[in-house]
Amino acid sequence: MTTNKSKQTASSNITLPSQQYDIAAKVPFYIFPQDVLSFLLKEQNFEFLEHLDSEFATVEARYMDILTKVQLDGKPILVHCEIQTDDSHHLNMVRRNVGYLGRCLKKYGLPIYSFVIYLRGAAGHADPGGYVQDIPGHRFIVEYAVIRLSECDGQPILEARQPGLLPFTPLMKPPAGMSNLEWTGRCIEATKELPLDSATRSNLLIDLWIMSGLVHERQALTTLVQEDIMQESSVYQFIIEQGIEQGIEQGIEQGIEQGERKNAIENILALLSLRFHANAAHVLTPALEAVENLQDLKQLQLDAAQADNLETFINILGASSTRT
Repeated sequence: MTTNKSKQTASSNITLPSQQYDIAAKVPFYIFPQDVLSFLLKEQNFEFLEHLDSEFATVEARYMDILTKVQLDGKPILVHCEIQTDDSHHLNMVRRNVGYLGRCLKKYGLPIYSFVIYLRGAAGHADPGGYVQDIPGHRFIVEYAVIRLSECDGQPILEARQPGLLPFTPLMKPPAGMSNLEWTGRCIEATKELPLDSATRSNLLIDLWIMSGLVHERQALTTLVQEDIMQESSVYQFIIEQGIEQGIEQGIEQGIEQGERKNAIENILALLSLRFHANAAHVLTPALEAVENLQDLKQLQLDAAQADNLETFINILGASSTRT
């Protein structure tokens, strides 16, 4: 009894990294591409061939989310999919997707079926699904399919028992009269019943558990996704480890910057003492520590080496502190 309680507490306190949904949504594309492609292509006569390199090197690398090569009615095509948790604020989705498709055509030269899948119910309503430039002699039309999972009926997907689609079912419309929480519980039970090896089933359950966090408090499902499933899931371990690694990297970067700031301040004080035979440390240290930007401190090092007198440097420091 005590063991179960401790497991529930551990699961409830889990903090997953911000890209959890992006990672979880991509897993079914790679483990069960046939299932997801049948949903996107409406069960057309196709054969999955391979996942393609989705990196496009420009001034900086750009990655499409999912890019696959498919044989459709005997001809090769590309199926591209962007996964959006919320609306795109960094760059308008239309502009972003048109850019992707242009680079994709240049690299592979094949017909492209493009989709944007919105995970959260409030997202994607303003996405027009393409771009039209209607200038005679310069017409330019790009279209892609917009899929808002909250508008898809979940029951037919659940009944089909396609493993690659089950992680997305909590985000779809439940049957009439059924709450989101009850619906997600049913989706979890259906996933548990899949005739798969335990590791694959654990990965799907973790995917589904993560996705459910977009429609309600994920902790409400802790008792349905036990701790042993989490520990067995390579998806869960990857997400947790990525978050830890990012935290370590950020800590290292912050530590390096703090060390550089400290060295810069010490160098400035040493320069001032050497040039003007004054012990400025006691007076100027607080003002220098208040300069948060490392580049500003590096500039102040140059100013300390070039200033005609201590008063001139103090005026420069005062102006820098005002900007900060």
